[in-house]
Amino acid sequence: MIDSKAILSDSNLMIEFEDKTCFGCGEENQRGLQLKLQFDPDTQTAFGEYRAGQDLEGAPNIIHAGVVSALLDETMITVNKYLEFFALTGEITVRFLQPAFINENLYIRGWHVKKNKRVIENRAEIENEMGKIVARAKGKYLEVDEIPQPE
Repeated sequence: MIDSKAILSDSNLMIEFEDKTCFGCGEENQRGLQLKLQFDPDTQTAFGEYRAGQDLEGAPNIIHAGVVSALLDETMITVNKYLEFFALTGEITVRFLQPAFINENLYIRGWHVKKNKRVIENRAEIENEMGKIVARAKGKYLEVDEIPQPE
């Protein structure tokens, strides 16, 4: 199981997870997103900022759609971590509303919607510097007892 420790930052909870090589949040993964999110326990919302460099480009000057999807998924997974749901992505639906540009500050937030038995539903969205939503996602996460490993 992933080990974690909590720290307080600007009255919002941050958890440092031991998985340092995660593509989404791993601080030691130089090819990953290294996304750092905070969590507001009152609203059950994870939030943060992200700025993509040229290496994450799809169409000229636009962040690759797969990267945008990964940012949304990682944000919803972070909500699960803070709520102590040990879960894996089961399904994610992303709606791209407008381009997310390279070297533009993006504001990401994700929140818990509901849990039904072992299925957790979350939502997330990314907003650009102008306050426009560039993408939204719905995610379903399957609660597991442990992370499956290859035999």
